[in-house]
Amino acid sequence: MVCYHAPALAYRHLRETGGLISYVVPELEARSALESAVLVFLALKRMAPAAERLLEITQGGVDRREQAEFNQITADLRELARPCLELDVFWRDAGKEEL
Repeated sequence: MVCYHAPALAYRHLRETGGLISYVVPELEARSALESAVLVFLALKRMAPAAERLLEITQGGVDRREQAEFNQITADLRELARPCLELDVFWRDAGKEEL
């Protein structure tokens, strides 16, 4: 949803008025584009081994022995989503006004 071509405004509106978005979308901060990009890079680097393990776990279905590990990996993936969304929401349209 783009509100007046301001994704950050749309995000804030949804965050303040919708109950479900609080569960699905993490709380975002308006960091600098560089800081968000560094956080994305570091999270991707940290997640590489876990991504392989996630494939192994889910290949045959998650069993009870693997549930805790699966939950930890998906929690880490949610943390990866935060800086990615910050880049998208706060910086996607940066510079377009200058054109």
